[in-house]
Amino acid sequence: MHDVVFALRAVRKAPGFTAVVCISIALGVAGNNTDFSMVNATLLGALPVRDPGGLYSISSGRTFPYPDYRDFRDQCATLFDGLAGHFPLAPASLATGAGTPERVWGALVTGNYFAVVRPPLAAGRGIGPEHDQVEGRDPVVVLGDSLWRRRFGADRAAVGQTAVFNGRRYTIIGIMAPGFLGSDRGVVNEFWAPLAMRRDFVPDLIKDVEKRDTYWIGVSGRLKPGVTREQAAAALNVVHTRINQTYRKNDRHNALTLDKAGRIPGEGQGVAGLMAILMVVVALVLLIACANVANLMLARAVDRQREIGIRLAVGAGRARLVSQLLTESVILAALGAVGGFALAYAAARALSRFQLPLPIPFALDFTPDLRVLAFTAAVTVAAGVLFGIAPAILASRTDLVSALKGAAGLGIFHRFGLRNLLVGVQVTLSAVLLIAAGLFVRSLASAASMDLGIRPEGVLILAVDPRTAGYSNERLREYLRQAEERLTALPGVRSAAAVNILPLSMAQNGENFRDADADEKAGSTEANVFATTAAFFQTVGMPLLRGRAFRPQTDLDAPVALVNRALARRLFGDSDPLGRRIRDGKGKTYEIIGVTGDSKSVTLGEEVRACVYTYLPRDGAEQVLSLLGMTILVRTGGDPAAMVRPVRAEILKLDPTLAVFNVDSLSSHVSRAFLVPRLCAVLFGVFGLIGLVLAAVGLFGVVSYSVHSRTREIGIRMALGARPGAILRLVLTQGLAIVAVGLAIGLAIAAAVSRFTASLLYGVSPTDLLTFAGVPVVLLLTAVAAVVVPARRAWAIRPTDALRLE
Repeated sequence: MHDVVFALRAVRKAPGFTAVVCISIALGVAGNNTDFSMVNATLLGALPVRDPGGLYSISSGRTFPYPDYRDFRDQCATLFDGLAGHFPLAPASLATGAGTPERVWGALVTGNYFAVVRPPLAAGRGIGPEHDQVEGRDPVVVLGDSLWRRRFGADRAAVGQTAVFNGRRYTIIGIMAPGFLGSDRGVVNEFWAPLAMRRDFVPDLIKDVEKRDTYWIGVSGRLKPGVTREQAAAALNVVHTRINQTYRKNDRHNALTLDKAGRIPGEGQGVAGLMAILMVVVALVLLIACANVANLMLARAVDRQREIGIRLAVGAGRARLVSQLLTESVILAALGAVGGFALAYAAARALSRFQLPLPIPFALDFTPDLRVLAFTAAVTVAAGVLFGIAPAILASRTDLVSALKGAAGLGIFHRFGLRNLLVGVQVTLSAVLLIAAGLFVRSLASAASMDLGIRPEGVLILAVDPRTAGYSNERLREYLRQAEERLTALPGVRSAAAVNILPLSMAQNGENFRDADADEKAGSTEANVFATTAAFFQTVGMPLLRGRAFRPQTDLDAPVALVNRALARRLFGDSDPLGRRIRDGKGKTYEIIGVTGDSKSVTLGEEVRACVYTYLPRDGAEQVLSLLGMTILVRTGGDPAAMVRPVRAEILKLDPTLAVFNVDSLSSHVSRAFLVPRLCAVLFGVFGLIGLVLAAVGLFGVVSYSVHSRTREIGIRMALGARPGAILRLVLTQGLAIVAVGLAIGLAIAAAVSRFTASLLYGVSPTDLLTFAGVPVVLLLTAVAAVVVPARRAWAIRPTDALRLE
């Protein structure tokens, strides 16, 4: 306590010094807290359930067929209190409660899900084993807290009422407590229905539940008391191996693992890799901040040599002095950490608003919690010790006689060279950060200038889901005809079209195609298949290079398709593809009537994919995926936002029971596809800028102190005839030499580690010449700006003033 009191007094005596130190630490801690908040939200957090300790997710890098789940459940019953299955992506059109029909997402769960996972209920009860049977039972549903509040006004009397999901009445038997959104981190579930009712929600995905090659079930298990994860994993792998040997003899399967429920399992390793890169980056920022503060602490230790000498003279032990100085460092770190935590809180809230270009609700809450607060405390103590230990030890080694005479400190840094070393480290780390920032900024610029193959400006998009509503092919055909007529009749609308999969939605419908008239041994190519209406290419601005688009009058019964240039080249080389026939893996044959330009179809970072466009009114509702719905596109003559209300009204007139969802502009949808390059550019850019500022402050500090400590030497030099220009060169050389050495080392390190960022870059090499040439220029200009002020101060020293000070 005595050390704390003295430390607080020392901190109060130097408010300017305290402010600079706290700001430096705040910047370093803020970066670490922000990244750890992201790690916590994606990899570490536990599910908000009762007794989460024994709950695990079974992972093999993918989901499981239902028969596999059933074998795990039955054959490992001695190790688990229960194994529950769930499917987290069940879409529904909810037409009960307040407001118009709404697209909502829920989970389909087995009858033992609520007993195994134990999610908290606010009212009613959960789904039970009796709901695994469809026959003779009314379907039931458990509502999520947000859906219950939004559609039923938070009325507890909703339990026992019915709600219409996809045209079928479900009895509400329970309300989920706030905070629980489902078993899969990031996926937002707003209702839970029995797995047995899967045909009401995903009729196209799970046609035969007994198939061993349909992977769709996620599995969670609760271990029995006394059973270890290793024992359970071993037993599950025995069953898994037996299943694969019996039913999938050529299938190379991954070993099963048990992950804590609520964490991203094995298939989330890409997220873990990005988090690891960011954690390294923010650790570098913290090291730069600590090196900067250590320099400041060293300078302050010299100024306090007389005070420390007096304490030693009156009997203070060196260990006690080191303890007090370290206490001061930790208090300064704590003050900075408070500001860092506040900055991290604001940054994490901002990051939570980033939206993925997905048609499903996906959200991660990066808001710092108690785990992040504990991390902050650990980083605070570590930073305080890291930047305070060397100054404390050096200060405690003060020569008593010199200190009392006030002459201490003049040679301390010349003997140890510690300040120059710390600045060199700062420059090295800053160079690495700036190279990373430059690569990602260049990547974002490259992505922004990328030719997408479409013109998204002025296009309004919205989606409906006729598949889950039970539309027949004839009904869908009539719906599409009327929708196009109604929408194109609206003032300000130039064209309207529909497509089963919106480009750049991170979704694909892959199929192998080959030349139908070539030898069957000839090679095939995989292509994305889009089912569109006739005006699709005109509406999205995709160029038609050869041939024609679909014609409603002639193509309803004709097996025709358009292909993009990439597929035409891969299958037919330089020959004319028009009139040629292609055949998919299911045996369907199409005649090519047109060739379109290449475009980005799934993600920005992909190589050009082969694409096939079939006619949606002919192929019918089977081409509409229940998870995505069907997207209607409307090209307008102005701002798409101004057309939302009239377009939505016309769509609802066609079928008031169909929910209209994902209403947006195509430009906004495309911009969300830039999430990864934009996020990387922002994060690395901010961290690189912080590192640059801290390095500049450190360089300014070390050169300023050098000028101050060498005032007498500079005065003597000038008294002996040294010109001001020579003094200026002396100071500049000292500062820029440190920068040159640190920069050379930093560039070498950056060249070695930049290859790990290759998968996150778009159109930019990890060793991009412009970045590696530009960063040294930026650092050198910053260094000159940081050094020139103390250099001018040295230039202005008058010999008589310098000698008088001594």
